[in-house]
Amino acid sequence: MGLDDVRPRAMRSAAARELAPSARGDGPDGRGPGANIASPYHDIALRKIAKQLETPAGFIRLSGPLEHDNIVNGDGLRAVLWTQGCPNHCKGCQNPETWDYEAGYLVKIDDIKQELKQFSGQAGITFCGGEPFVQAKACREIADWVRSELGWNVWSFSGFTYEIIKEHGGEPWELLKSLDALIDGPFILSQRDLSLRFRGSKNQRLLHLEPNTGKILQVE
Repeated sequence: MGLDDVRPRAMRSAAARELAPSARGDGPDGRGPGANIASPYHDIALRKIAKQLETPAGFIRLSGPLEHDNIVNGDGLRAVLWTQGCPNHCKGCQNPETWDYEAGYLVKIDDIKQELKQFSGQAGITFCGGEPFVQAKACREIADWVRSELGWNVWSFSGFTYEIIKEHGGEPWELLKSLDALIDGPFILSQRDLSLRFRGSKNQRLLHLEPNTGKILQVE
């Protein structure tokens, strides 16, 4: 039994209801090829994560500048990298300007590394978005470099669940294995809860991971 299997049924069905219309992309009523899928969230999420945002080799597409000394996106003082492009389109998203795969701007990964070197006193880096897992290869390169060269821990947010990332495999799973923590799952407006640590809605989880294996060590 996976962690998703023990979630309250109401949470899983709410995620499916709120994600399905935008995920199908066929109109405001959500009608189209995905309308009759038995497990809307599961099948739609797998299709979404498979559509990786394409960038030239050695580049990543960002939605804004790197931050440092951030205290709201993980434990301790943190650098934050804001990726561009998100297929999830959660109702009530704080950053809808990051959805467009063509917006934002391309940055050399080597330039990001040089800028991160200038940030002193950081406990780690957090990947935010946008959806970091649709630029999994570039984010993983940065994550591995940060750990080996700066000794930082690595966190990421994702609108995909741990189970979807693991089932898809490939570059997204390799990115997950480079993390110390993952905040997973779509934001669900009807389950919004501002009392949660580093999360916006009750369906989301803070997963503490074993780097290199992706094994879940603790769930908050």
